[in-house]
Amino acid sequence: MGRAKLVTQILIADGNMLFRSGLRTLLSAENEFHVMDEACDAREAMAKMRVTAPDVLVMDLALLEVGGQQATFALRQAQPATAILLLTREDEPEHLHIAVGSGARGYMLKDSTPAQLIAAVREVASSLDDANPAGLSRLVPDLQALAESNQAYTRVPVLTAREQEVMKLLTEGRTVREVASELSLSIKTIEAHKLNLMRKLNIHNRASLIEYAIQTGVIAAAVTR
Repeated sequence: MGRAKLVTQILIADGNMLFRSGLRTLLSAENEFHVMDEACDAREAMAKMRVTAPDVLVMDLALLEVGGQQATFALRQAQPATAILLLTREDEPEHLHIAVGSGARGYMLKDSTPAQLIAAVREVASSLDDANPAGLSRLVPDLQALAESNQAYTRVPVLTAREQEVMKLLTEGRTVREVASELSLSIKTIEAHKLNLMRKLNIHNRASLIEYAIQTGVIAAAVTR
């Protein structure tokens, strides 16, 4: 006799309340889904995952970008049995790196159609079933396979756009004060970005940062503009 069909328990995490509400309405209309809770940031999502143990977490990848690598690792550890589907506004290589690091089963664009999103959640949920070893459909890429096809990239630390901008200006010889003035940010904010990017790159002085920038083409790219 066939096994009874179980309802997939879902947790939604997104910083935009209207988007969360719309996504909840969309998924709740499917009899096989039950949206058990919502979260507005990565910390709240991880806390609720530990308590509610959802089958699927549908989360805005941008929440992990804000938290950095520590948030990515913490999400992977929060509830290993939960299948994670990350949503992103843009399909960028660095998003693949973040998705793999978080242990996500897949990711897809936020401007996908409602039908595609429902299908993606369904596929992510079905990937938990040993009877479906093939895992995810084309709607939700096999992240590990993508990562293995682009190993050179996945070894590169993920810097945010702002961190890359700060690094470019610092390696061109600007002081922290000058970078802050050029980007219309506080000196304290620039110091924080500088410390964070050096931590990610395991670099501890300006000379090494300049060397890294030369190796990766940051300085050359800036000169040729």
